[in-house]
This record gives sequence, C-alpha cells and structure tokens, in this order.
Amino acid sequence: MDNFQALLSSSSPEAAAEQFINKILEVNPGISTDLIHSAFLFSWDAHKDQVRKSGEPYLAHPVSVAMILAEQKLDSVTIAAGLLHDVLEDTPCTQEDLAKRFGEDVALLVDGVTKIRAIQMKTREDRQAETYRKMLLSMAKDLRVIIIKFADRIHNLRTLKYLDPEKIRAIATETLDVYSPLAMRLGMGRIKWELDDLAFKHLYPSDYKDIVSKVVASHTDREAILEAFEGPLRTALEQEGINATTAGRPKHFYSIYNKMLKRGKPFDEIYDILALRIIVNSVKECYHALGVIHGLWMPVQERFKDYISAPKSNGYRSIHTTVVGKQGSVIEMQIRTWEMNKTAEEGIAAHWLYKDGGLADEISKDDKALGWLKNIIGWQENLTDSAEFYEFFRVDLFDAEIFVFTPQGSLITLPKGSTVLDFAFAVHTKLGTHCIGAKVDGHVEPVGAELKSGQSVEVLTLNTKTPSVSMLRYAKTPKARSAIRQWLNNAEKQNSVDLGKKMILHAYEELNTNTPFDNHVPELLQHLGIGNVERLYELIGRGDLPESRVMKYFQARKIKKKAAPFEMVSQFMKTITGQKSPQGILVGSQDNLMVRYAECCNPIPGDQIIGFLTKGRGISVHRADCPNVKLFEDDDDRAIEVNWDSGELKKHYVTLNIRGDDRCGLLNEITAIFMDFGVNITNGTVKSLNRKADLTFHLEIRNLNQLKQILRRIQKIKEVENVARVKDYISDDDEENPE
Repeated sequence: MDNFQALLSSSSPEAAAEQFINKILEVNPGISTDLIHSAFLFSWDAHKDQVRKSGEPYLAHPVSVAMILAEQKLDSVTIAAGLLHDVLEDTPCTQEDLAKRFGEDVALLVDGVTKIRAIQMKTREDRQAETYRKMLLSMAKDLRVIIIKFADRIHNLRTLKYLDPEKIRAIATETLDVYSPLAMRLGMGRIKWELDDLAFKHLYPSDYKDIVSKVVASHTDREAILEAFEGPLRTALEQEGINATTAGRPKHFYSIYNKMLKRGKPFDEIYDILALRIIVNSVKECYHALGVIHGLWMPVQERFKDYISAPKSNGYRSIHTTVVGKQGSVIEMQIRTWEMNKTAEEGIAAHWLYKDGGLADEISKDDKALGWLKNIIGWQENLTDSAEFYEFFRVDLFDAEIFVFTPQGSLITLPKGSTVLDFAFAVHTKLGTHCIGAKVDGHVEPVGAELKSGQSVEVLTLNTKTPSVSMLRYAKTPKARSAIRQWLNNAEKQNSVDLGKKMILHAYEELNTNTPFDNHVPELLQHLGIGNVERLYELIGRGDLPESRVMKYFQARKIKKKAAPFEMVSQFMKTITGQKSPQGILVGSQDNLMVRYAECCNPIPGDQIIGFLTKGRGISVHRADCPNVKLFEDDDDRAIEVNWDSGELKKHYVTLNIRGDDRCGLLNEITAIFMDFGVNITNGTVKSLNRKADLTFHLEIRNLNQLKQILRRIQKIKEVENVARVKDYISDDDEENPE
C-alpha cells in the first residue's frame, strides 16, 4: 500500500475509502470496518492539503501505517488510530475532538504516539527524552501505543531516502538505539528484524549492499547446506514419531553485519549465518527433537542455550543449538512449539490479534514484557533529569542478559554488566538497602563485583548499612539506582526536618520566652499557611523558609519574658564575651546530606568556619576567610552560626602540592608519612621535569591538626622546597549563591 496512486485516482474520498477497506479485508477478513471507514474519511480531510517530502500526498503515510497494522491482524481500534496517528501533531484537531468522534480508546492511542511539542522543552534532547517517557506511560495504559509507533517508524524508514542525509542518519540511529531494542524487549521479533535491516540500509548503505549481494550470490550454496541438514533431520524426526515443521533461512542482514564486526572477520569466514527452525507440538517434543539433532551432528557446546527452562525477560522461549555438519558446515537450530513461535514473532502484539470477531487473549498478569514495562514505569518516577532518564532507558533496553541463582535455586535475570548490588535489589529492596557484599560461588565479593551467568549469589547484609551517593556508581540497573535515589530523597527529607527543628528551637530559645514552643505551633502554622509542623521544619532545614521570618511572628506578638537573675548573668557573660550561642549548629561528626562543605575553600575540622543556608540544599560550610563569604555575610536570613562537632568522625578531603628536587625514593618517603598518620590517598599525580619534582595528592584526613602535623613532617624532608594545601579558593558562584 506504499503506492498511493491507486487511491488518488478515485473520484471521491468515499470511493477511496471503499478501496482502502477492500485492501484491509484482503489481509484481515472478517474485521469490523465501520470505525476504520470513518477514520479514513476524517484523516483524508485533516491531511488533504499536506504533502510529504517525496511529493506525494501526506495521507499516503497514515494509510500505509494502517495497512502495516492490518497485515499484523490487529483490531479495528488500532487500525483506526493508525489512520489518525498524526492529526494531533500536524493539524488543528484536538484529543477531545477525536474522543467525541471515535471514542476514548482511539483518542488515547493517538495521543500516546504524539511527540512532545517543541515549546514545552528547553532542548531537543530533553524533548526527545520526555517523548520517550510519555510513550512509556501511554504504553502502561495501552500497549497498542507502541505497536502503532513501530508501524509509523517502519513506514518512515521505507521512505527515508527523500530526507536530507543528516535527518536520515538521526532517524536510523534512533531506530537502532531505541526502537529496535524496545521491539526485542517486548518480544516482537518480526518487527525488530525489519527495523534493524531498514535502519542498517540507510545508516551504512555500502556495507548493506555488500552483504545483500553476497547473501544473494551464495543462495545456491545455502540451499545445498540447508538440504544437507533438513533432509536427514526430517527423516529422523519422522522415525521418532515427532510431527515437526522445519524452515531454513539466512540470518538477517544487520545480524550478519554485527557478527562480522564482533568477530573481526569478513563475510566468507562467518559460517553460522544459517538458521533452521524446528516447530513441534509440545515442550516434551522440543527436548526429544534436541536429542535427535545431537545424535545426528556434533554440537558446539558454548553455543547451546535453553531459553525454555530459562526464558528471556521478554518472554522468548526456544532451544538454540549450533551443530557442525560432515563437510564442516555450521548451522544454528532453533527448537520451539507453535505457541513459542507466535510469541517470538509477535510478542505483545499477539494479544491484539483479531480473532473470530473479537480480541485475542487478554494479557496475563505474569506477562514478561508487561513485567519489564511495569519496572520501567516504577524507576522513571524517581528520575527528574531528562538526560539521565534517556541514558538509563537506552541501557535497560538492550537484550544482553545474564542468569544468576539465589541460594535457594531461584533464577534471577539481569542485564549483562550487573553487579552484586544490582542482584540484591533485584531480589528485594530491603536486601539492596543493607547490602555490604555477597558470597559469589562461595567467595566473598564487594557490592561492585560484576556477575556472570550461572553464578550462585548469597547477599550479605548489615542492618546499620544504608545507601549513600557513592553506591550509585556500583548500581548499573535502573531498578537499583531508582531504589537508592528514593532512599536518599527520603533521608534528605528527614535530615531537612531534623536540621530545621534544631535551628528553629535554638532561635526560639534565644528569645527567652515564657512558654514552650509547642504551645504556639497551631497558630504559627495557620499564620504561615503550612499544614503540619514537620513540613515547617523541612522548609526551614531546606532553606526555603528563613528562620527569621518565623521569629518575626513571635517578635510581633511580643512573646517574651523578663530574664530571671541567673539568666541575666548568662546574658551578661554572652555580651562581654561576644558569644551568640554556646555552639550554634554542629557539623563534621556525621555524613549529613543537608550539610555540604564548599569546594571553593575545602574547610576541615580546625578551620574557622561560617555557614550559609542555601535554598533547597541545606547548609553550605565555608572557611571564615574564604573570599566567597563576602557574597552572603550581610544576609542575616542566610548566614548561620556553625561549629565543628568535637566527635570529628567524618572524613574530609584536602589536596596537597609538594615541590622540590627530584631524587630516587622521594615518593616513598612522602607516602610513608601518609601511612604513619593513617591517611588514605584517593588520587595522586607525579611529574618530573629538569630534575624538579611536582607531586599532587588528594587525601582523606580527620582534622586541621592532623594536616598540620603532616605538613611539618613533609617540610623536614631535605629535598622538599614547598608543601601547600591547594584548591582552597575557587570561585563557584553557582554553588554558593542563594537560589
């Protein structure tokens, strides 16, 4: 139906609609056509003044998309939505218009495949990522959205030659990066193969032509090889009483191309480009047929895959075995039942195949593709950054998988490259939250250890262990990263609450009031328009609500009392000493998400410090002599008194630069000093030029006193001319200015 001229020759839209309906009935007999007929006429009218890049009327595209859907035996709602899929994006028609005319199902499907409009997003990348996100959410409501999108993409690829080269490359690349692996994730093998080969044709035209010509040229040889395997196999299966259908074919062009790249070999040295499919009636016969095959030919052990006992995450089930013939020819055999074959080719589309006047089977609750989609919808809720969403969406699409076992023998499927931490979260969120490592085949491994297929993994946990930002580098799967981010967000909220409570109660205490703070909470919340006291504390801790504004409430109401004699003495001592409070906010004793140490001056325990409440990010701590302090020191709403907690349990980071005469053993003497003080070197560089040494070390230290001792020891080394703490004052306005 790509040739639109036949419909154009019609004398009227009604006549064209009748011709189109006849075409639909040829490929999908018995389908109800009233809705399709109405959608055709509406699409004709909506697109009548539009022309494609090829010069043909725009209606050629939606008609072709609808025909692709009809050829897949899809229902009338899906075909009608295919006819209308561009009207929201390219015409004045609204979703409400479609709903009134064709019903909510059609309107929702069309909206689901409509791109995010340009005016809504800042960049093309953000717009693209949000379009994918919208598509996923629409798929969660109705999976037919993605089936229409695949048909749309297939027809666009078939007619891509009319676009400029840059646009062609972008569409073909996106197809291989997103749509093809998405089709595989949803089990739609037939769609994936066509997307692959069409994108390959446009992206690498010379390679495509070369492979096609060689496949065509080797047709006679292939037929002979297939018959050498297929003939004896049919005979052997019949002797065993197995009723089987066999079909041989070369692998798809893009698949062959990938084999050549992966193995670094030319076409003539890729021997396993042929596949023979054996379809039987039961799972029992699958394994029986496997025994027959291995009795006839030598199997290649490392190429055997049993996807029946361990199905792929998209629901694909089949046995793959590669065997070697008598003349050294190699062929892959795929053994499956008819039901498995239907799932392998159609995937989720099989759920909407038109059958006997109604829809096919409902999607089962344990449907693999639906389970994957549910997980994707879950983790994307915690990703607000479009670029990160797009990256992890792409990573999770690719089909390379590993199969790992729990100690009880349960099978866990993970993307290739997954770690111990990913496994822990895949088993249970609680295991991942407290994971400290695992026993992998009996050997203790850290959380970042990469897993391989067949391994048995027992997660090791510690109840006091909780996620940190650093754990994200060990989490490769979206599920694990989403769970860690969710925990961190919740922890950050609690830290904000705790910090805000400490700040407001400290400020309230300074007022020397006559009544407890809690007595004033109901009226205070009503005055500020805040729902509860926890939210009040959170807003103060985040810096969204200055504590001075809260204090003005009390000051305006003169909620004070005259200080008692002992309090007067205390106030007198504070006045003559200049001390505002005994301690202020204590920092440095623990890893508090709402306390950040400014990178512009790298304060460490012992430095004189000052705090600055940043909007939404808690307290930023600076050295008192940091030049950036001038940006906010006069802002009473933001400046906050902070002091080092005497516990000094948290590690802090400094950078040292050492210069002097180069000689053998200098590096050893310096690192020995670090070892004496128990200091960890996180990074280091050593340069030597004209017999001068320049060494830089990034260190984890406890406090300023420890740093001073280290500096004194290094200065005593004879060849050292200068040792200094560096990267202290770096302007970073975006980091420190209030938002």
